[in-house]
Amino acid sequence: MKVILSHDVDHLFAKDHWMRDLIYPKLCVRSGLSALKGSITWKECFLRMGSCFQKERNCLDAVMDFDAAHGVKSTFFFGMNQGLGMSYRPHEAKAKILAVHARGFDVGVHGICFDNEAGIQKEYDTFVDTTGLNPCGIRMHYVRFDDATFPREAKAGYAFDTTEFDKESGHTVKAPYKVQTMWEFPLTVMDAYLPQSFEKAKEETLRILDQCEEAGLAYATVLFHDNQFCDAYADIKNWYVWLIEYLSASDKYEFISFGQAINELESKHD
Repeated sequence: MKVILSHDVDHLFAKDHWMRDLIYPKLCVRSGLSALKGSITWKECFLRMGSCFQKERNCLDAVMDFDAAHGVKSTFFFGMNQGLGMSYRPHEAKAKILAVHARGFDVGVHGICFDNEAGIQKEYDTFVDTTGLNPCGIRMHYVRFDDATFPREAKAGYAFDTTEFDKESGHTVKAPYKVQTMWEFPLTVMDAYLPQSFEKAKEETLRILDQCEEAGLAYATVLFHDNQFCDAYADIKNWYVWLIEYLSASDKYEFISFGQAINELESKHD
């Protein structure tokens, strides 16, 4: 089975959230409650609270270093709009997008306007106008979509979307399929929907991968949010490290990019 890795870039800088949203009050409350319940350590709690005052709220360089060292052809999705805690502006993301692209990783749009045709097109055009690059594809923030989202994205010019996700079950076991001229890659595993403990996240991931193999899927997709590749989120960071090393060591799996998968799918589709 071929595994496609991607990262949603929900946060870039600490300043993005001061006076723009309620991320920091929510973060502090959630962190404190989680520490009291024992689901995270007090060290993690204080690190998360302290992150509000750090310049960077991303771990892009560390994730790229790790992925590159393991031959992972990952894709990074950047916001071209604001909403639901993603508050940086396109011009603020430009340097980061170009830096990721310069290192050989694919870059796409982390969309907001899932239910608005004009908004979908505007986000696509904003990415092109801001970076001078064509987005490789798109994933909607909070994996939101309706019956018209994917056709609208195809019309906007996207080669692929990777938004479809079963929030009820917390994973999706489904093969890629074509929507007009665009490929939809259902999202198999997302970090945010895994148990937030290392051992339980491992168990759930292995269970999902087994389901994919039993279903005869040729491709599985995995999402890890880059800002969690740090000691403030130790368990989920360790899960990602374990996952990449586990997949790398097994002869059952191969890392592939969305673009490579599309080329394979198109050759079979024709």
